[in-house]
Amino acid sequence: MKLFKCSLLVVCAATASASNADQITADDMIVQGNLCIGTDCVNGEDFSSGVLKLKENNLRIRWYDSTATAGGPVRQTFDGTYIDGEVGQSWRLDANQSSNGGDNGLYISQMSLVDYPVYSDGSAPDYDCSGAPANPRPIIGTIPEGDPAEDPSNCLPYSEPLQLNVLAMNGGLNGGVSLGIGAEIGDGEVRLGNDDLKRRLVHVARAIADSDVLIKEQLDQGLFQAQQIRMNEIEALMTMAENELEVLEQEVATSGSNGSGGNGGGGAAGWPLLLLPLAALKFRNRKTLA
Repeated sequence: MKLFKCSLLVVCAATASASNADQITADDMIVQGNLCIGTDCVNGEDFSSGVLKLKENNLRIRWYDSTATAGGPVRQTFDGTYIDGEVGQSWRLDANQSSNGGDNGLYISQMSLVDYPVYSDGSAPDYDCSGAPANPRPIIGTIPEGDPAEDPSNCLPYSEPLQLNVLAMNGGLNGGVSLGIGAEIGDGEVRLGNDDLKRRLVHVARAIADSDVLIKEQLDQGLFQAQQIRMNEIEALMTMAENELEVLEQEVATSGSNGSGGNGGGGAAGWPLLLLPLAALKFRNRKTLA
């Protein structure tokens, strides 16, 4: 009897240990049915909306290229803190932010493989941990720039992974989209950067509908057309002035050949002087168009 109890204890211990151990399948795996992965999956899961479900409060899918090398140093800034590290070997797809109660949305990010120390930028709070734990803890000052930031739960230095969002989409009805590392996200907007980081949207087709984006080619054509209309108007005025100038020059020449004097000839000769600026403007206009 005693031997039976000992054997049963060994079997139970082995079974419990095996249930918590990693399971490795050195072959293809085929699931002929639906699959639910996550701590919130339940017996009798509803698969009417799909055959594969990831069900949890914070969903993550991680890609890790074991052959890739990390890029150069990158700094990620937060509110009062920053992280220096490297990314390039790992990508992650997040459904909703990591902390409970965070923003809803879909994020594609570059991720670091390790956690990096979090440092103060000179404005990180210095918490008072001398008394009993409080929520929130009292702040007694700021941590100097370059010193480790404090975890408010225990006032100790802490580390976090470096995560650079490449694509972010808000989960709200009027959610926005941000494209590119460092791009901010705003409701009802598509942003490619931020106030300090500007990006170009290239290879865009010509606008057709009223709500399409107008590209530079069309904008330049519109401005040129307006300028061309104005130049044609100026050209017509200059032509009219030139014709008037020729008529007045003929009158002056006729008056001089007849030998007439008096104020009449002087008055006719004065008109060309008044029209000389217009003639000069026409000459300059023709040089510009040429």
